[in-house]
Amino acid sequence: MKLTIVTTTYNQEKYIGQAIEGMLMQKTNFPFQIVISNDCSTDKTGEILKRYEEKYPDKIRIIDNKTNLGAMGNFIHTLSSIKDAEYVALCDGDDFWTDENKLQKQVEFLDNNKDFNICFHKAKLFYENGEKEDCVIPQNIKEVTTIEDLVEQNYIVANSVVYRWKFNDKNLEEIFPKDIVPGDYYVHLLHAQDGKIKMIDEVMSSYRRHEDGMWWSNDASNKENFTLQYGKKFLNFYNAADKYMNLPQNAFYAQRKDMIYNLIVTYTNTGKIDKIQEDIVSKKDKEIFQECMKDIVNRNIWFLDYLEQKAKEEEKLRNSIIEKIKKILRFRRK
Repeated sequence: MKLTIVTTTYNQEKYIGQAIEGMLMQKTNFPFQIVISNDCSTDKTGEILKRYEEKYPDKIRIIDNKTNLGAMGNFIHTLSSIKDAEYVALCDGDDFWTDENKLQKQVEFLDNNKDFNICFHKAKLFYENGEKEDCVIPQNIKEVTTIEDLVEQNYIVANSVVYRWKFNDKNLEEIFPKDIVPGDYYVHLLHAQDGKIKMIDEVMSSYRRHEDGMWWSNDASNKENFTLQYGKKFLNFYNAADKYMNLPQNAFYAQRKDMIYNLIVTYTNTGKIDKIQEDIVSKKDKEIFQECMKDIVNRNIWFLDYLEQKAKEEEKLRNSIIEKIKKILRFRRK
């Protein structure tokens, strides 16, 4: 197969039809298939998928998971099922494509430029509830980049990417690290290790942010919950990439430091500062943790005040417990 579109979905009955229509409208001079993995949706997503599969049996293949794998598990499981694709495109079930020539443009570029492994384009970012204005992403990115640029930030919107697929003869589930986010960024890096990255300077898709999406909480004044839920998984991501990929020196430094700082502040605000030791495990993370602590102590006197107050509260609690024990002992002696 020249190209396979991979879509994962869970309880996206409101969106999945629009996503599929954006795929079906593609005008290409090559064959492509659409593989959609339904992760045990409990709404009408499965019914919608079945109707599309029955209507386009030569184009659409549905994977119905027997058990819920979770967003990351479903993503890797679906990619691992692709064994005959020259190219792979991604589109989440809550996003959609807006240019009918998107795939044709990207495949033509990759066909004619064998030293490139990734081709992506710009996308419109919009908030479903309208809390922020629409914008185009990414901004200020060169049209040709490499892995040296990609480790600085993930500027590739998942629904815009086409890979020169490297894993037809490998099982991604066996080599993909566990308990990391984001998965698409890791796949970007795997392909960027030995090939350049092309950005087409056209908006050809829409990226939706809504309440049920992973990135919603990070952007809706809820950074604390986001950090508690995903902070350790981001550190797992950086450590896995360091271990298994040939990356530039100090890869992810700024991203790592930002996440560790957020973990420190979040655990402090939620009274769980001792838990930080469970998350900061690699040598590199420990070094950055020490840098963050120095910055916090030097710039934020509130942190020292918090530690002092916490120590007083713990001392007060200990004294209270001791007094209660003494009272019990005195009562028994009587």
